[in-house]
Amino acid sequence: MLFPTFNQPLLLLCLAIAGFLCGLFFDAANFLIFPVKKKKVISQILYFFAIIISSIVLFFVNLKINFGQFRLFTLLEFITFLLIERFTIGFLWTKVLEKCYNKLSEFGGKIAQWKKKIKAKK
Repeated sequence: MLFPTFNQPLLLLCLAIAGFLCGLFFDAANFLIFPVKKKKVISQILYFFAIIISSIVLFFVNLKINFGQFRLFTLLEFITFLLIERFTIGFLWTKVLEKCYNKLSEFGGKIAQWKKKIKAKK
C-alpha cells in the first residue's frame, strides 16, 4: 500500500517519538541497575525486559501507523532515535540520577552515624 506524501512526516514523527521513549526504558533499567552493580543477573534481566518492551513498542507503532509494513527506513529511524536518546539525553539523565543517588546515600550514612553517636551517649 502506497502512502500519500503527507502521511510520511507523521510516520517519521511517530517513529522518532517511539524510539525516544524506548530509550527511556533503557534509562530506567540503568537507574535500577545502579544500586545493585555487582549483580550481573539482575542487570541482564532488566536489559532483557527493556529490549522486549522496545520491540513490542516498535511492533505496535509500526502496526498502527505503517499498517504493519516493515520497511528498512522505519527500523533505521527507530534505532537512530533510540541511540540519539541513549547517547545524549540518556547519558546526562543517568549521570544526574547517579549523583542524586550518591548524595542521598551519603546523607543516609551521616544520619546513621549520628544515630549511633546518640545511642552511644545513652
